[in-house]
Amino acid sequence: MRAILASFVLAVVAAHGAHAADAVPRQSWKITKDHWSADDERRFGEFVVGFGEHDCKDPAACFKSTANPYRDTDPPGMRMDGDCADFIYQLRAYFAWKNGLPFSYPLYVASRSGPTEDFRFSDAGNMVVARLQLEWQPEADPAKLLLDLRGTVSTAMFRIEYTYDTGFNASDFYSPKISRESIRAGTIIYDPWGHVVYVYKVDPDGTIRYVDSNPDREVTRGTYGAQFPRTAPALGAGFWNFRPIKLVDYQTGPDGALVNGRFVLATNAEIADFSPEQYYGTEPNAPKDWQNAKYMHAGKALGYYDYVKARLAK
Repeated sequence: MRAILASFVLAVVAAHGAHAADAVPRQSWKITKDHWSADDERRFGEFVVGFGEHDCKDPAACFKSTANPYRDTDPPGMRMDGDCADFIYQLRAYFAWKNGLPFSYPLYVASRSGPTEDFRFSDAGNMVVARLQLEWQPEADPAKLLLDLRGTVSTAMFRIEYTYDTGFNASDFYSPKISRESIRAGTIIYDPWGHVVYVYKVDPDGTIRYVDSNPDREVTRGTYGAQFPRTAPALGAGFWNFRPIKLVDYQTGPDGALVNGRFVLATNAEIADFSPEQYYGTEPNAPKDWQNAKYMHAGKALGYYDYVKARLAK
């Protein structure tokens, strides 16, 4: 499978990169670190904060604004104008590119309930069936690949049960604990009605603030609440963090770039702050019945949204 995916990278570049090179100076996508460290994740969160706290009104303007500390390193004519799911993946991919970090994303998903007209609203959720890992290639045009994300990813990539955590079927995300350490800038919230946002701040009282891009490409900010409904775990609703990714079996080139190798996504059991509590509650729930989940905090039974805010309050 990895060979197929690597071939796909070259095919994309060969098909679309030549004319782009005539228009703008080409930059390369070099991987110089084999995994995202805790510091990388912290800095990515700060990157998201910049977009949340700025007053930019659309993705293109945001990427060109002071919200983006890397704006002066972009090639001329670079475009970043995706809607909600594109915005999620483009910020992550862009940060990975600028910092020499591994990045991968699904090419295709399939509905778990069979054929459907729209994978974004499959009634039993989806599973990843093909994945692309971005390797360093001398022909790679990062600006073009970032733009191509728009035609590949959608909210269908978030409509995946948390249990999918191995191989190329693994979701890009994991379900985190409900805590200030885990629900942080860079955490994602998926609305199963077809929207997805980035958390950029958690206030001292536990209020979650988010930033998003919309179908009309307007960037907006808001606060989390019941407009993000709880649903069956199979639909993937709720909080997600990016699943740790590592490049293995690589060689180091003379310029320090890590070449070849393969990507490995961490399983749930390998992630310290993985937890399905957002689905099944804090109390024993042997049947794993999400509709009867119970949430206790400081000795009190709370509704789910009150529980989240209480847990995240300082």
